[in-house]
Amino acid sequence: MEEVLVMINAFLIGFILLWGAIHIKKPTSEVKDVMYFAIFSSAAYIWIFIMSTTKISNLSYSFTLKMLFPLAVYGFANMYVARVLYTYVPKKDYIAMLFPVGMFLLGALNLTYPFTRNIEWFAPYGFLMGAVFRAAMAIGAIKFVFYPIAPPKKEKKTIAPGNVYLFRNKEEAEQALPGLFSDNNVIVITRKDPRNFSLENGIFIYWITKIREGIIDDNPRIFAISPTKMDILIDLITKGLKQGYNVVYIDAFEYLMLENGFESAFKFLVSLKDRVLAENKTLIFVVSLDALSERQRKLIEREFKGYP
Repeated sequence: MEEVLVMINAFLIGFILLWGAIHIKKPTSEVKDVMYFAIFSSAAYIWIFIMSTTKISNLSYSFTLKMLFPLAVYGFANMYVARVLYTYVPKKDYIAMLFPVGMFLLGALNLTYPFTRNIEWFAPYGFLMGAVFRAAMAIGAIKFVFYPIAPPKKEKKTIAPGNVYLFRNKEEAEQALPGLFSDNNVIVITRKDPRNFSLENGIFIYWITKIREGIIDDNPRIFAISPTKMDILIDLITKGLKQGYNVVYIDAFEYLMLENGFESAFKFLVSLKDRVLAENKTLIFVVSLDALSERQRKLIEREFKGYP
Protein backbone atom coordinates (compact mmCIF):
# COMPACT_ATOMS: atom_id res chain seq x y z
CA MET A 1 0.00 0.00 0.00
CA GLU A 2 2.83 2.39 0.84
CA GLU A 3 4.44 1.91 -2.56
CA VAL A 4 1.12 2.56 -4.30
CA LEU A 5 0.80 5.89 -2.48
CA VAL A 6 4.35 6.81 -3.48
CA MET A 7 3.55 6.05 -7.12
CA ILE A 8 0.35 8.13 -7.02
CA ASN A 9 2.19 11.00 -5.36
CA ALA A 10 5.00 10.95 -7.95
CA PHE A 11 2.56 10.89 -10.87
CA LEU A 12 0.39 13.62 -9.39
CA ILE A 13 3.23 16.04 -8.65
CA GLY A 14 4.75 15.34 -12.06
CA PHE A 15 1.39 16.08 -13.67
CA ILE A 16 1.00 19.38 -11.78
CA LEU A 17 4.56 20.49 -12.59
CA LEU A 18 4.19 19.80 -16.30
CA TRP A 19 0.80 21.51 -16.44
CA GLY A 20 2.25 24.53 -14.67
CA ALA A 21 5.19 24.69 -17.09
CA ILE A 22 2.80 24.77 -20.04
CA HIS A 23 0.92 27.71 -18.55
CA ILE A 24 4.17 29.55 -17.87
CA LYS A 25 5.12 29.24 -21.53
CA LYS A 26 1.70 30.17 -22.95
CA PRO A 27 -1.49 31.71 -21.55
CA THR A 28 -3.89 28.87 -22.38
CA SER A 29 -3.77 25.13 -22.98
CA GLU A 30 -4.21 23.79 -26.49
CA VAL A 31 -6.17 20.72 -27.54
CA LYS A 32 -2.96 18.77 -28.06
CA ASP A 33 -1.85 19.58 -24.50
CA VAL A 34 -5.09 18.15 -23.10
CA MET A 35 -4.69 15.03 -25.23
CA TYR A 36 -1.11 14.52 -24.06
CA PHE A 37 -2.20 14.73 -20.43
CA ALA A 38 -5.13 12.37 -21.07
CA ILE A 39 -2.68 9.81 -22.46
CA PHE A 40 -0.33 10.43 -19.57
CA SER A 41 -3.12 9.95 -17.00
CA SER A 42 -4.23 6.73 -18.65
CA ALA A 43 -0.67 5.37 -18.72
CA ALA A 44 -0.19 6.28 -15.05
CA TYR A 45 -3.45 4.55 -14.08
CA ILE A 46 -2.54 1.40 -16.00
CA TRP A 47 0.95 1.35 -14.47
CA ILE A 48 -0.38 1.67 -10.91
CA PHE A 49 -3.04 -1.00 -11.57
CA ILE A 50 -0.56 -3.51 -12.98
CA MET A 51 2.07 -2.89 -10.31
CA SER A 52 -0.41 -3.20 -7.45
CA THR A 53 -2.32 -6.29 -8.66
CA THR A 54 0.48 -8.57 -9.84
CA LYS A 55 3.02 -10.62 -7.89
CA ILE A 56 5.89 -8.26 -8.68
CA SER A 57 6.37 -7.66 -4.95
CA ASN A 58 7.92 -11.11 -4.69
CA LEU A 59 10.80 -10.08 -6.92
CA SER A 60 14.00 -8.79 -5.37
CA TYR A 61 14.01 -5.76 -7.64
CA SER A 62 10.28 -5.00 -7.21
CA PHE A 63 10.79 -1.46 -5.83
CA THR A 64 13.06 -0.50 -8.73
CA LEU A 65 10.56 -1.80 -11.25
CA LYS A 66 7.51 -0.20 -9.60
CA MET A 67 9.11 3.22 -9.20
CA LEU A 68 10.92 3.33 -12.52
CA PHE A 69 8.09 5.05 -14.44
CA PRO A 70 6.61 7.26 -11.64
CA LEU A 71 9.97 8.69 -10.55
CA ALA A 72 11.03 9.12 -14.17
CA VAL A 73 7.94 11.29 -14.68
CA TYR A 74 8.58 13.16 -11.44
CA GLY A 75 12.28 13.68 -12.19
CA PHE A 76 11.88 14.78 -15.79
CA ALA A 77 8.98 17.08 -14.79
CA ASN A 78 11.25 18.88 -12.32
CA MET A 79 13.98 19.16 -14.93
CA TYR A 80 11.58 20.48 -17.58
CA VAL A 81 10.06 23.10 -15.28
CA ALA A 82 13.58 24.13 -14.26
CA ARG A 83 14.47 24.62 -17.91
CA VAL A 84 11.39 26.81 -18.43
CA LEU A 85 12.04 28.88 -15.30
CA TYR A 86 15.70 29.33 -16.25
CA THR A 87 14.68 31.56 -19.17
CA TYR A 88 12.95 33.90 -16.69
CA VAL A 89 16.07 34.52 -14.60
CA PRO A 90 18.13 37.62 -15.50
CA LYS A 91 21.74 36.90 -16.36
CA LYS A 92 24.18 37.09 -13.42
CA ASP A 93 21.38 36.98 -10.86
CA TYR A 94 22.98 34.03 -9.14
CA ILE A 95 20.61 33.98 -6.16
CA ALA A 96 17.47 33.72 -8.31
CA MET A 97 19.33 31.15 -10.42
CA LEU A 98 19.31 28.80 -7.42
CA PHE A 99 15.60 28.17 -7.98
CA PRO A 100 15.77 26.48 -11.41
CA VAL A 101 19.22 24.98 -10.81
CA GLY A 102 18.16 23.39 -7.52
CA MET A 103 14.99 22.06 -9.13
CA PHE A 104 16.92 20.58 -12.05
CA LEU A 105 19.40 18.83 -9.77
CA LEU A 106 16.57 17.55 -7.57
CA GLY A 107 14.87 16.10 -10.62
CA ALA A 108 18.09 14.42 -11.76
CA LEU A 109 18.61 12.99 -8.27
CA ASN A 110 15.11 11.49 -8.25
CA LEU A 111 15.85 9.73 -11.54
CA THR A 112 18.53 7.75 -9.74
CA TYR A 113 16.44 6.90 -6.66
CA PRO A 114 14.95 3.57 -7.90
CA PHE A 115 18.50 2.30 -8.41
CA THR A 116 20.31 3.92 -5.44
CA ARG A 117 17.66 3.35 -2.75
CA ASN A 118 19.18 0.06 -1.65
CA ILE A 119 22.81 1.21 -1.80
CA GLU A 120 23.46 1.69 1.91
CA TRP A 121 26.56 3.87 1.67
CA PHE A 122 24.91 6.22 -0.86
CA ALA A 123 21.54 6.69 0.89
CA PRO A 124 22.73 9.29 3.50
CA TYR A 125 24.49 11.32 0.80
CA GLY A 126 21.43 11.12 -1.44
CA PHE A 127 19.10 12.47 1.24
CA LEU A 128 21.63 15.17 2.11
CA MET A 129 21.86 16.29 -1.52
CA GLY A 130 18.06 16.33 -1.73
CA ALA A 131 17.89 18.61 1.32
CA VAL A 132 20.56 20.93 -0.10
CA PHE A 133 18.81 21.17 -3.48
CA ARG A 134 15.47 21.96 -1.79
CA ALA A 135 17.09 24.62 0.37
CA ALA A 136 18.67 26.19 -2.73
CA MET A 137 15.27 26.19 -4.43
CA ALA A 138 13.66 27.93 -1.46
CA ILE A 139 16.31 30.67 -1.35
CA GLY A 140 16.18 31.20 -5.10
CA ALA A 141 12.37 31.21 -5.17
CA ILE A 142 12.20 34.09 -2.69
CA LYS A 143 14.44 36.23 -4.91
CA PHE A 144 12.71 34.95 -8.04
CA VAL A 145 9.21 35.93 -6.89
CA PHE A 146 9.95 39.41 -5.51
CA TYR A 147 12.48 40.53 -8.12
CA PRO A 148 12.94 42.91 -9.92
CA ILE A 149 10.07 45.43 -9.79
CA ALA A 150 10.47 48.13 -7.14
CA PRO A 151 7.34 49.65 -5.59
CA PRO A 152 6.53 53.30 -6.32
CA LYS A 153 7.91 55.86 -3.90
CA LYS A 154 4.57 57.44 -3.07
CA GLU A 155 0.96 57.59 -4.18
CA LYS A 156 0.65 59.67 -7.34
CA LYS A 157 -2.08 60.07 -9.92
CA THR A 158 -2.89 63.03 -12.15
CA ILE A 159 -3.90 61.25 -15.35
CA ALA A 160 -7.41 59.85 -15.64
CA PRO A 161 -7.27 56.05 -15.40
CA GLY A 162 -8.64 53.59 -17.92
CA ASN A 163 -7.32 55.33 -21.06
CA VAL A 164 -4.90 54.58 -23.89
CA TYR A 165 -3.04 57.45 -25.58
CA LEU A 166 -1.20 57.27 -28.90
CA PHE A 167 1.60 59.78 -29.61
CA ARG A 168 4.33 60.24 -32.18
CA ASN A 169 7.11 61.19 -29.72
CA LYS A 170 7.93 61.83 -26.06
CA GLU A 171 7.69 65.62 -26.41
CA GLU A 172 4.18 65.38 -27.83
CA ALA A 173 3.12 63.15 -24.94
CA GLU A 174 4.54 65.54 -22.32
CA GLN A 175 2.86 68.52 -23.99
CA ALA A 176 -0.54 66.83 -24.16
CA LEU A 177 -0.29 65.39 -20.64
CA PRO A 178 1.47 67.91 -18.36
CA GLY A 179 3.04 66.24 -15.34
CA LEU A 180 3.12 62.84 -17.08
CA PHE A 181 6.44 61.80 -15.55
CA SER A 182 6.63 64.16 -12.57
CA ASP A 183 3.17 63.61 -11.10
CA ASN A 184 2.59 59.91 -11.78
CA ASN A 185 4.16 56.57 -10.99
CA VAL A 186 5.26 55.48 -14.45
CA ILE A 187 6.62 52.19 -15.78
CA VAL A 188 8.73 53.07 -18.82
CA ILE A 189 9.49 50.51 -21.54
CA THR A 190 12.14 52.10 -23.71
CA ARG A 191 14.96 51.49 -26.12
CA LYS A 192 16.42 54.92 -25.38
CA ASP A 193 19.12 55.75 -22.85
CA PRO A 194 17.50 55.48 -19.37
CA ARG A 195 19.24 58.72 -18.44
CA ASN A 196 16.68 60.52 -20.63
CA PHE A 197 14.20 60.02 -17.80
CA SER A 198 14.34 61.50 -14.31
CA LEU A 199 14.38 58.72 -11.71
CA GLU A 200 13.50 61.14 -8.92
CA ASN A 201 9.82 60.98 -9.80
CA GLY A 202 8.90 57.39 -8.98
CA ILE A 203 9.72 56.03 -12.44
CA PHE A 204 10.68 52.41 -13.08
CA ILE A 205 12.47 51.76 -16.38
CA TYR A 206 12.66 48.58 -18.40
CA TRP A 207 15.51 49.19 -20.81
CA ILE A 208 15.07 46.95 -23.86
CA THR A 209 18.55 45.82 -24.91
CA LYS A 210 20.48 42.70 -25.93
CA ILE A 211 23.75 43.88 -24.41
CA ARG A 212 23.01 42.90 -20.81
CA GLU A 213 20.26 41.95 -18.38
CA GLY A 214 19.44 42.81 -14.79
CA ILE A 215 19.78 45.91 -12.65
CA ILE A 216 21.85 48.70 -14.21
CA ASP A 217 24.43 50.63 -12.17
CA ASP A 218 23.04 49.18 -8.92
CA ASN A 219 19.90 51.25 -9.41
CA PRO A 220 16.84 49.11 -8.53
CA ARG A 221 14.66 51.30 -10.78
CA ILE A 222 16.51 50.55 -14.03
CA PHE A 223 16.25 46.99 -15.28
CA ALA A 224 17.66 45.79 -18.60
CA ILE A 225 15.77 43.01 -20.36
CA SER A 226 16.13 41.29 -23.74
CA PRO A 227 13.63 42.23 -26.48
CA THR A 228 12.90 38.53 -27.02
CA LYS A 229 11.54 38.11 -23.48
CA MET A 230 8.23 39.85 -24.04
CA ASP A 231 6.28 37.22 -22.08
CA ILE A 232 8.44 37.87 -19.03
CA LEU A 233 8.22 41.63 -19.51
CA ILE A 234 4.43 41.67 -19.56
CA ASP A 235 4.25 39.62 -16.36
CA LEU A 236 6.63 42.04 -14.63
CA ILE A 237 4.59 45.03 -15.79
CA THR A 238 1.40 43.44 -14.48
CA LYS A 239 3.08 42.97 -11.11
CA GLY A 240 4.10 46.63 -11.12
CA LEU A 241 0.55 47.78 -11.86
CA LYS A 242 -0.72 45.78 -8.90
CA GLN A 243 1.94 47.40 -6.69
CA GLY A 244 0.77 50.95 -7.39
CA TYR A 245 2.16 52.17 -10.72
CA ASN A 246 -0.63 53.94 -12.58
CA VAL A 247 0.89 54.64 -16.01
CA VAL A 248 2.75 52.47 -18.54
CA TYR A 249 4.79 54.37 -21.13
CA ILE A 250 6.21 52.43 -24.10
CA ASP A 251 8.30 53.81 -26.95
CA ALA A 252 10.17 50.60 -27.88
CA PHE A 253 7.58 49.07 -30.22
CA GLU A 254 9.68 49.48 -33.37
CA TYR A 255 12.63 47.68 -31.76
CA LEU A 256 10.42 44.89 -30.43
CA MET A 257 9.00 44.55 -33.93
CA LEU A 258 12.49 44.38 -35.42
CA GLU A 259 13.59 41.61 -33.05
CA ASN A 260 10.37 39.58 -32.92
CA GLY A 261 8.42 40.46 -36.05
CA PHE A 262 5.36 42.68 -36.29
CA GLU A 263 2.80 40.00 -35.41
CA SER A 264 4.49 39.03 -32.13
CA ALA A 265 5.17 42.64 -31.16
CA PHE A 266 1.59 43.62 -31.97
CA LYS A 267 0.21 40.75 -29.87
CA PHE A 268 2.42 41.94 -27.01
CA LEU A 269 1.06 45.47 -27.41
CA VAL A 270 -2.57 44.30 -27.41
CA SER A 271 -1.99 42.10 -24.36
CA LEU A 272 -0.27 45.00 -22.60
CA LYS A 273 -3.21 47.29 -23.36
CA ASP A 274 -5.71 44.74 -22.07
CA ARG A 275 -3.80 44.25 -18.82
CA VAL A 276 -3.40 47.98 -18.24
CA LEU A 277 -7.11 48.61 -18.77
CA ALA A 278 -8.04 45.60 -16.63
CA GLU A 279 -6.18 47.28 -13.75
CA ASN A 280 -7.89 50.60 -14.56
CA LYS A 281 -4.54 52.24 -15.32
CA THR A 282 -3.26 54.29 -18.28
CA LEU A 283 -1.17 53.29 -21.31
CA ILE A 284 0.95 55.82 -23.20
CA PHE A 285 2.02 54.39 -26.57
CA VAL A 286 4.64 56.31 -28.59
CA VAL A 287 5.27 55.10 -32.14
CA SER A 288 6.21 56.58 -35.50
CA LEU A 289 3.37 55.40 -37.73
CA ASP A 290 5.31 56.53 -40.81
CA ALA A 291 7.83 53.76 -40.14
CA LEU A 292 5.12 51.12 -40.51
CA SER A 293 3.49 49.64 -43.57
CA GLU A 294 -0.08 50.62 -44.42
CA ARG A 295 -1.44 47.31 -43.11
CA GLN A 296 0.51 47.60 -39.85
CA ARG A 297 -0.60 51.20 -39.37
CA LYS A 298 -4.25 50.30 -39.91
CA LEU A 299 -4.03 47.47 -37.38
CA ILE A 300 -2.64 49.80 -34.73
CA GLU A 301 -5.09 52.59 -35.50
CA ARG A 302 -7.99 50.12 -35.42
CA GLU A 303 -6.87 48.66 -32.08
CA PHE A 304 -6.58 52.11 -30.51
CA LYS A 305 -9.71 53.48 -32.11
CA GLY A 306 -12.14 54.92 -29.60
CA TYR A 307 -9.50 55.92 -27.03
CA PRO A 308 -8.43 59.52 -26.39
